[in-house]
Amino acid sequence: MPGDTDNRRQSPDEQAGKGGKNSADSSGQEASYYDVPMLKPPVWQWEIATYFFLGGLASGAYILGRLAERFGGEDYREITRAGTAIAAVAAIPCSPLLIKDLGDPKRFHHMLRVFKPKSPMNLGSWVLTACSALIGLATVREVLDSKQEDLPTEAVRVADGAINISDIVGLPLMLLLGSYTGILLSATATPVWSRNRWLGPLFISSAMSTGAAAISLALEATSEAKSPAKDALQKVETTARVVEGAMLSGYLVSCGELNEPLTKGKFAPHLWGGTVGGGFMLPELLERLPVGGKVRRWIKIIADMSTLLGGLALRWSILFAGHDSANDPEAARQASRPK
Repeated sequence: MPGDTDNRRQSPDEQAGKGGKNSADSSGQEASYYDVPMLKPPVWQWEIATYFFLGGLASGAYILGRLAERFGGEDYREITRAGTAIAAVAAIPCSPLLIKDLGDPKRFHHMLRVFKPKSPMNLGSWVLTACSALIGLATVREVLDSKQEDLPTEAVRVADGAINISDIVGLPLMLLLGSYTGILLSATATPVWSRNRWLGPLFISSAMSTGAAAISLALEATSEAKSPAKDALQKVETTARVVEGAMLSGYLVSCGELNEPLTKGKFAPHLWGGTVGGGFMLPELLERLPVGGKVRRWIKIIADMSTLLGGLALRWSILFAGHDSANDPEAARQASRPK
């Protein structure tokens, strides 16, 4: 009826629950539907951040281990052993972490019932499953190799043949395992991640730096003596850090103002202090100190641990910055515009 405001058609402002552009909120400021978040924040929590880190670590350690065996010879055999062991240990929690995030083991199984290469999450489930099998095969081969004298020659030969064949598909798959998590984030609508081509390269370069640091840490913990393998790993770590720093710079620049939840938000200390300071700068400074002997060994151990913590801080900060980014309606509008 005329004059009955309850039955009249509501404006879009009123339907948004904000009382229109001309009404004021509890703080006295005018509010509108422009202040309503357009996106739901990601539901991913610590399980996925940890999975991103461990999956990358497994990928980097495996790749370095296999490359050491293919091209390094006996001088780098310890890299292969340590890299295989680290990849196995890092890969074990990955599936349980994904299942915990999904909430039901059947959901992980259902993802494997179909193969959708265009779906980053489905492709990731398949890649993780295949890579876990390859890591398991490499681990079995290392166990057999350590007991060669007690085993039939034919069994060792079969294991060697299987690992040679697996390397043909294993190395590309491991590169995909280390990078697809970044690609997965870039396929979402979250502004700080959306359509960003730097995330995949950033994650795989971080995987290589953390993989090299983990192997180096294992070698330093088991032996005080210098070796060609340790020298090679230090060069790999430095190169990987430089590439990772370049990829991180490219990512932040390409985001523009959309990177503010990451660079200025509550997770900025994880990025600047944890990743840039602890993951890049501190290890490089420590490794260049003019010391030797046992002091040098302990400094290297601290540098390697700092690199690992920096890799974890990188995933942690990028993942959780996505929550605040999704709650920013202006950022969502800006990210949705054609590039």
